[in-house]
Amino acid sequence: INGKQLFIDDYIIDELKGAEKVLNQPVKHPKNPIITGYNDGRSSVIYDEAGKTYKMWYGVRGSKAKTGLLCYATSKDGIAWEKPIVNQQQKSNSIFLPKVDDFCAYGVFKDPAEKDLQKQYKMLFSAKTDGTVKTWSVNAAYSPDGIHWTAEPKNPVAPFSDTQICSYWDARLGKYVAYLRYGPPNVRLISRIESEDFVHWSPKVTVIGRTKMDQPFATCFYGMRIMPYEGIYLGFITAYHGETIYPIPQNKLWMDRKNVQLAFSRNGLTWSRVGRHGAIPHGELSKRRDWKKIVREAVFIPYGRHGKDWDWGVIYTSQPPLVVGDEIRIYYQGHDARNWWTHSGDPPKLDPNAREPNMGIGLATLRLDGFVSVDAKTQGTMTTKKFL
Repeated sequence: INGKQLFIDDYIIDELKGAEKVLNQPVKHPKNPIITGYNDGRSSVIYDEAGKTYKMWYGVRGSKAKTGLLCYATSKDGIAWEKPIVNQQQKSNSIFLPKVDDFCAYGVFKDPAEKDLQKQYKMLFSAKTDGTVKTWSVNAAYSPDGIHWTAEPKNPVAPFSDTQICSYWDARLGKYVAYLRYGPPNVRLISRIESEDFVHWSPKVTVIGRTKMDQPFATCFYGMRIMPYEGIYLGFITAYHGETIYPIPQNKLWMDRKNVQLAFSRNGLTWSRVGRHGAIPHGELSKRRDWKKIVREAVFIPYGRHGKDWDWGVIYTSQPPLVVGDEIRIYYQGHDARNWWTHSGDPPKLDPNAREPNMGIGLATLRLDGFVSVDAKTQGTMTTKKFL
């Protein structure tokens, strides 16, 4: 045993008496949304130790735009954000991207292992390399400052993914790792690739597929953001329930909405879904259970109150969550409409006269190590396995 051991699985737990494991939910910040404005449901956030500054990259895309924009924001405390003018020509906070068609699915990080200062910021993104749908693919880019980006000359580097590509340097493996969508064709499953140089990537390996747990609410996966943490890996799944473009019946208000579920792994390849009482053993996912109840209790970050809150329709977490002092900060995008709000209505948005939904970026916080706790209503005991 090295370092902290969380209670998400039973790795060190032998017996519980009068006690139980409990999945905890992060608390949404009272000032949410902390950034307002139209966004594309993807963002990356880091705390840059060199400048003692929080940095955020978030996408903006109009309905008629040929390619997306990536905007930049900074903060000293991670709560009050500024949008600096980095593009003097446009007088905006949009950064300078490689010239590609349909820029999307980006994931930005600062590479702690990179010695070339011109490449200390890295990004994987999807685009059409020659402007046609036949060349949809994953591409790499580098930046010295997170603002001015240069494309990798050997692009494309991997097959297409149309959900956020969450890439990072895995110090434990000594490799770059990325999580993205299975395919092509792009089916809503979670796959993983790895690389030693950020250019030559392994084939996609699917690590999370649909099980009986996903049947009650017709759930599929709109990507998974990753957080290496205390020697294990946490996955924040954007769980999409009941895709439809048709009006929603009153008895199925959960349809065409997204919330966040938790996944857990000790090696980054074999993953467990996390429910009300911690990690669900993989063998259980094929058995008959009250999966409707289990899924309701497995929500990690819930969407807001239907038709009332700014994030009632859709939630995506940013990549990656951050450890700040004694808390974990999870930034997330949300909006007050369904995924296919242009079709399904119900209501299309809080303000029926607005052309677009109210969109923004919020913050949810969890106490350090507090994903799954061991609780007792009165008193109880937890006995560990023998360990060194």
